[in-house]
Amino acid sequence: IELERRLENLYTPHKFKMGVVGCPRNCAEATVKDVGLVGQEGSWQVVVGGAAGKGVRKADLLVTVETTPEALEAAELFFQYYRENANYLERSYDFVERLGIEKIRKETIYASEAVREGLLGRLRKSKERSYDAWLERDRPSDPTQFVQIQPLDQPVAPQEATV
Repeated sequence: IELERRLENLYTPHKFKMGVVGCPRNCAEATVKDVGLVGQEGSWQVVVGGAAGKGVRKADLLVTVETTPEALEAAELFFQYYRENANYLERSYDFVERLGIEKIRKETIYASEAVREGLLGRLRKSKERSYDAWLERDRPSDPTQFVQIQPLDQPVAPQEATV
């Protein structure tokens, strides 16, 4: 729930699926999600770039950490890095394969404190400005935004071609 709360309503280059599982049997299929948190005894594995569609791809291990806050931060770092560096309509599994997990680790979790804080700061800034688009129905941006479309009384005749 906390992972979803932190990342919901933010735009990404493509759809982005998350999973969190607390057992080694992977019941929530976290290892085939764009980002997954896999609970181990005394630690969390943060995995990225999984897929379970037409082509199945097991996610790559980004990092193993001891605490939940560390796991959430690692997921946020990857999420923002993906948002900033992926191509439009590029799924995370293609992104991870294109860049390589070592480069992603180096530029996220193993990056300098300033780089990590920059990624997290930009994510927080985006989150502060995000909103739930489904709630816009309560306060439309334009009075006609959600007006019911009315049927035409008479069919419109096709225009005659001029010669």
